[in-house]
Amino acid sequence: MEIRFGDHPSFHRAAAGMVGVSAILGVALHPVTPLAPLVGGLAGIAAGAALGYGKAPWRVAMATLAAVPLFAMAPSVAAMTLTAAALALGLAVGTRGTRAIITSGLAAVATLVALWTALRFGHAAKLQAMPAIARDGLAAAAMGMVGILAMLPRHLTITNDPIKAAMRNLPANLDPEIAGLCTRSVAIWTATKGHLGERDAGQNLVRDGVLKALEVAVKSASVKVAGASEADLTARATDLDGRIAAATDAEVKTQYQAARAAIGDQQRYREHIKKGHERLVARMHNHVAALEKFQLAATGLEAARAATAGATAVKQLEELSHDVAASGEALAELELGVLATA
Repeated sequence: MEIRFGDHPSFHRAAAGMVGVSAILGVALHPVTPLAPLVGGLAGIAAGAALGYGKAPWRVAMATLAAVPLFAMAPSVAAMTLTAAALALGLAVGTRGTRAIITSGLAAVATLVALWTALRFGHAAKLQAMPAIARDGLAAAAMGMVGILAMLPRHLTITNDPIKAAMRNLPANLDPEIAGLCTRSVAIWTATKGHLGERDAGQNLVRDGVLKALEVAVKSASVKVAGASEADLTARATDLDGRIAAATDAEVKTQYQAARAAIGDQQRYREHIKKGHERLVARMHNHVAALEKFQLAATGLEAARAATAGATAVKQLEELSHDVAASGEALAELELGVLATA
């Protein structure tokens, strides 16, 4: 499992807007109302959300509604709770499903904490020497800073990385060369997912290609060559050849010949499995090299476009994607062939 934070620009705009607008409104409303830090903070949080994610009319309307309990009710937890609930609905605009529910809940809590923070700033003994108008601006800014926490559900995603799961499933007795190729393929995936977007088709292609390499590696470890060793079979074959040549009894000679034929079959099976393994390793080398080539081209596409070679770069990338897909299919077919002979 990994937690990822996406869409940084929107979050930055929202954060800057919440803090900056809150501070400005806290100062601007100081001559108008003693609730300037709270009202300014509410409006600033709504304005920051609008800067980051749009839907300004809805957010401003809900911020206005959220300020009503502060004026219409006596200062109390109930009034602050109603205020927080109203603003939370405004901040959740634009989200759906589970994310909307989480955003609303966190926004309500964040707004309550933000209101409390503004009040603490306003009544802090060490800030009483500061001009009242500056204190209101600082309290409102602090409120806006806390308010940005409500936006976190829009940016956080929790995903299960299938590559990491596949790596954990690699057997301990994996061939060292194949294990090295697996490590290289995972490094390609790590570099690619850090550069390409989650919805980029190239990232999906690399992920599938790496998963195929890891899957084949796991299955290759299940191919076991049981029985006598190659050296033992060679020694036994030589011994039987001598016995056959020296035999004078027809039945004895027939039995030795049958035993020699069985040894020969074992030698051929072992040789076939050995060649299949070598082909599998060679195909994995080719597959990983194709992934590396594609990853290099995909991560360099933006630079290629900037150099006015966009069409050529895109075409090359498409060709390389076909190479990766074909390599994965060939690897799977070869893997089946190797396992079938095991």
